[in-house]
Amino acid sequence: MELQSAYRQASPPCAISHSPAQAAQILLTRHWDKRFPVNVAAIIAAEGLNLVCRGILNDEGYGFSGYYNRAARTVEYNGNEAHVRQRFTMAHELGHYALGHSDAPRDTASSFVSDSTKPQERAANQFAAALLMPAAAVKVVIQAGTVKTSDELARIFGVSKVAMAYRVQNLGIAV
Repeated sequence: MELQSAYRQASPPCAISHSPAQAAQILLTRHWDKRFPVNVAAIIAAEGLNLVCRGILNDEGYGFSGYYNRAARTVEYNGNEAHVRQRFTMAHELGHYALGHSDAPRDTASSFVSDSTKPQERAANQFAAALLMPAAAVKVVIQAGTVKTSDELARIFGVSKVAMAYRVQNLGIAV
């Protein structure tokens, strides 16, 4: 009996999926209302996680973009950053949850670059891109013919121009 208890305590957190794209698709299927931009805060709440805005009011010293605390079931994001950055941070931290990562160390701006060398950070970035810019939705919007640039796509999906440029490039789509 003691061995089973010790095993449970040492076992890794459960993942929705180990594939970033698949984990994002599962959460979109469960919770997305098919409106743009994807409401990442609503998905976080629907998964039973707490969402905490940091860095404002009496919390000005918060020098991080975000943090996922598994034990507290909490996603933190920095309220002083641009709105599109806040959304990506929320999705990135949700990615740590969905991919079964342990507590994510407090993410700094360097964690969110596309060439991050840390596998968990790269996977969380891939998850965030797939959640906020679902491949099928990006393709449908482009095929509709009303959007001419990745900047317009970025506005529709509520992400930065850089994030959208990477997404269409990674999807092999010309805009």
